[in-house]
Amino acid sequence: MHLSSKLIRIQPLDFKLLHLRTVAFSFNLSMYHFVIAFLFELRKRKCLYLLVKDKMQVDQEEEGHQKCHAEHTPEEEIDHTGAKTKSAVSDKQDPLNQTLKKGKIKSIDLPIQSSLCRQLGQDLLNSYIENEGKMIMQDKLEKERNDAKNAVEEYVYDFRDRLGTVYEKFITPEDLSKLSAVLEDTENWLYEDGEDQPKQVYVDKLQELKKYGQPIQMKYMEHEERPKALNDLGKKIQLVMKVIEAYRNKDERYDHLDPTEMEKVEKCINDAMSWLNSKMNAQNKLSLTQDPVVKVSEIVAKSKELDNFCNPIIYKPKPKAEVPEDKPKANSEHNGPMDGQSGTETKSDSTKDSSQHTKSSGEMEVD
Repeated sequence: MHLSSKLIRIQPLDFKLLHLRTVAFSFNLSMYHFVIAFLFELRKRKCLYLLVKDKMQVDQEEEGHQKCHAEHTPEEEIDHTGAKTKSAVSDKQDPLNQTLKKGKIKSIDLPIQSSLCRQLGQDLLNSYIENEGKMIMQDKLEKERNDAKNAVEEYVYDFRDRLGTVYEKFITPEDLSKLSAVLEDTENWLYEDGEDQPKQVYVDKLQELKKYGQPIQMKYMEHEERPKALNDLGKKIQLVMKVIEAYRNKDERYDHLDPTEMEKVEKCINDAMSWLNSKMNAQNKLSLTQDPVVKVSEIVAKSKELDNFCNPIIYKPKPKAEVPEDKPKANSEHNGPMDGQSGTETKSDSTKDSSQHTKSSGEMEVD
């Protein structure tokens, strides 16, 4: 459909103006309203004309594309019957493709060479490694320094807390005030002059504090562990005393023991009892703030000495009783011949069996 055929349907402008004029005069309208109506009608006709023109351009472009597509197909042609045939170019390419497919293929190994680009020199690399080692060592030293400083701070806080609780009974009021002042001075030093000091300074400061704290800690530990050590030594003495009493009463379990050795055991037990009683009496007279008369290590050593001397004697096993050798052999009664057989027959059978056995063994050895 062409543009002219579509524009025929549009009403002529002259007739439309005549109609508008007659309408305006019929209703006694002014010339102003007539001009406005005329302009409105003119704009309406212009928009309709542009719309029809755009639609016709789109239709013409589509028809042009279809024609170009039909004319420029490289591989197909349309004959008078309407059938499509391939072009001569495709016919020429098929034999070429077949010859290429039938050709021989030869593979060649290509050598590969790797080369590093922008690699650091060995001297520069060694310097970097050395600097890294120095930094690692510096970090290690810094960590050790911080650990030593934290150890001093931790000891101050922990020992101050214990002085008000478990260590309170083992220090005099005068020593408590002095030690509290030392701890306070150390704490102030840590946050002022001792904020950034070498490791050895913190180690020396910790050893100085332990000179005040270790005697108090030792008294506390001795007081806590002494009762158990004394109880163990007392139990061992009572056990050996029971064995001595049973030996005196002619008990069968201990009648094999040597009298002279039992006298030595009795003397050792008496010495241990006297030592234990003297140490306990002297310790009971002291206060908790004083140094102990006997230490736990001495009590444990005394207990081991008692075990090493007495146990081999009192726990000596009994000698085994000798078994008499004159016993009749039970198998001798059955060595005679059985019923219906003579002694020679049994002997011959036994020799026969033995010969067969040796023969079979000989054959096995040959094999």
